[in-house]
This record gives sequence, structure tokens and C-alpha cells, in this order.
Amino acid sequence: MSALGPVYGVAFGQIEAAALARLLRDSGAAALRLTPHRALILEAGGRRDSTEFLTAADDPMLRIDACPGAPSCTSATVETRAMARALAPALETVAPGARRSLHVSGCTKGCARARAADITLVGRNGKFDLVRDAAPGTHHRRQGCPPRPCAHSSEPFDACL
Repeated sequence: MSALGPVYGVAFGQIEAAALARLLRDSGAAALRLTPHRALILEAGGRRDSTEFLTAADDPMLRIDACPGAPSCTSATVETRAMARALAPALETVAPGARRSLHVSGCTKGCARARAADITLVGRNGKFDLVRDAAPGTHHRRQGCPPRPCAHSSEPFDACL
């Protein structure tokens, strides 16, 4: 909550028009402000529960960048957003308490994030390459990882990807 009204995060900076219209209507907001941090402030609005927006300030989805991926982008060889959502809880296990960033890119162009992320997955030939503390076009730490998260590992970004 800000002094102006409730704040809602937007995963990947993309929202459905109908979801936004519902939120505005249900909250009774007088105005809408966009922030540079993929969030909306509903001026003079009331807080409403939402499954379509992020409501916790520490939600790991706010630290994840993911391009549209395949099939939306012809350069991408992997689907990115489902992977990003599946890996969001693992951001907390990589370094508990640390505010780690994750970038899931469908190709080496890295369109969703111009700067380095703590962990970057780069799509290549239907699989992912793993990059640490760098951007998608740099040297890859691990190559050819299957396009699925590994739930049984305590090190999901190293052991399985």
C-alpha cells in the first residue's frame, strides 16, 4: 500500500485488459498510476484480493524477467513464462533471504532484460543454457538443460538445469 492507494504488481509487465478493468472497477480507484517497477498504484482505491496481479511486495515474480518466448516469438526455441512461474519459488532456495534475480530468455538476444541477472536461462535448440551473473549472450555455465524445473533438488538451478 502506498500513500496514494493499493499497489499491485504485474508479472512480466503484461496484463489482460479485462483483468485490469475488473481490478479498477472493483477497487473504486479514482486514477491509475504506472510505476517503472512493473506495478500499478490505484489512487484512492480499496485493496482487493486478486489472483491476476501480484499483491505481496516480496513476491519473487517481481524479480523475474521473461520474454514472451515460443510460440509468440519466432527467435525463441523454448516457452519461457511457464518456466519462469515454475521456478519463482526456487529463487528463495538459491540464497534464502537474498533478493536474487532470474531472467528466462527464449534466445540469446535477451530482450526482456538488457542487464545481467543473478541467474539467466537462455533458450537454445529447445533446451536451456544456464548463465550466472551475466547476460544471455555471454559464456554459458551449463548447456542443453531440459526445459523443465526440477522440484526434487535443493539446488534447482544447478543440479537439474
